Amino acid sequence: MTLPVPPDPRVIIQNSIVTLREVIAPLAEDEWARFNASLLIGALEYALGGLDRDRGAEHRSALAASVASLKAVVDKNGDNELLAAFAEKSPFVAASQMLVWGQNHPGDTAAAIQKTLRAELYAQLDEEIGAAAPMMGAFVRGMAGEI
Repeated sequence: MTLPVPPDPRVIIQNSIVTLREVIAPLAEDEWARFNASLLIGALEYALGGLDRDRGAEHRSALAASVASLKAVVDKNGDNELLAAFAEKSPFVAASQMLVWGQNHPGDTAAAIQKTLRAELYAQLDEEIGAAAPMMGAFVRGMAGEI
């Protein structure tokens, strides 16, 4: 028998969090089991937060725009190795290649690349660290023996 309406993943995850937090973790006698239950709760809370929007797609798009914004600077430099980064399908690969190039070729072009790409990548990292806070909090509490 199938349900007439597919189950909502948000409800499934929320129910799993409540079950782990209120049933499984309190009944677990072993500290290792409680620690892992806490980590699972944090992971599920992280997953729940990811249902609202596709941060990966947003990050990919924003980084692609940052890479594209450097086209005039790179064209002016004319280095074929650096220009080849624009042919990459992944903006993360392109950005990596450009940043590595900048490490090996200090100067104005490298500074412009670093300023633009680092700002975008650090902003994305900060957002992901914030989104992962439930997992990190569970890990820290477990390491401190507070579970």
